[in-house]
Amino acid sequence: MRRALALVLVLVLAGLMMAGVNQLPPPGQADGPVHRHVAASYLSGGADEGGAGNLVAAVLLNYRALDTYGEVVVIFAALLAVLLVRNAGEPAQRPVKPAVALSPVVDQAIRLMAPFIALFALFMIIEGHVLPGGGFQGGVVLGALMILLSLALGPDRVRGLIPTGAVFWLRAIAPLVFVLCAAAGLYLAGWWFALPDPGRLRELILIMLELAIGFGAAAALTGFLLSLEADGPD
Repeated sequence: MRRALALVLVLVLAGLMMAGVNQLPPPGQADGPVHRHVAASYLSGGADEGGAGNLVAAVLLNYRALDTYGEVVVIFAALLAVLLVRNAGEPAQRPVKPAVALSPVVDQAIRLMAPFIALFALFMIIEGHVLPGGGFQGGVVLGALMILLSLALGPDRVRGLIPTGAVFWLRAIAPLVFVLCAAAGLYLAGWWFALPDPGRLRELILIMLELAIGFGAAAALTGFLLSLEADGPD
């Protein structure tokens, strides 16, 4: 009975989705609404209305802020699912992987480049609302740096870089900061995710959002990596 109900639900949802897709204009149509109205509106007023000189950041953090919030929630939920699956098994059942010696050249290169990579990632995050870059891009670079450091220093050393009590909050920082900024928009402008008038407060909120996305993405990538390790606490 449950399978039949599940099949009916899937068919109904699939039918609704196919009906919605059928109403969309053909892909690449030159006079489609997205080209005649949406794109032109973004290009003409995106910097002022969106609050960011980088139009991509303006779209992500203003016009479609709710969608971006959904993305960071999905990343956080995926990390939680991986950690729950990892912790469901007994540690004794996990296979022990043999240690592989890292090349001294690679080891020294990682140690030498790590500060510069971290600085570049922070620059991408903080200036992402003005210059090319942003929280997602800088977070990926920062997460890749943590993966490189785990190769050079070992996963246990990487785990020790961040206090245990702060790990969870770093992983959840993006959804939490988005909720705070959404509530601030409701208080300041009257609707969720709204930005205040141009000024230091608007720029501060944009930087906070970019930092939250960046550190949240980096923490998620690091969590995915460390969850794949055969032993050791998360």
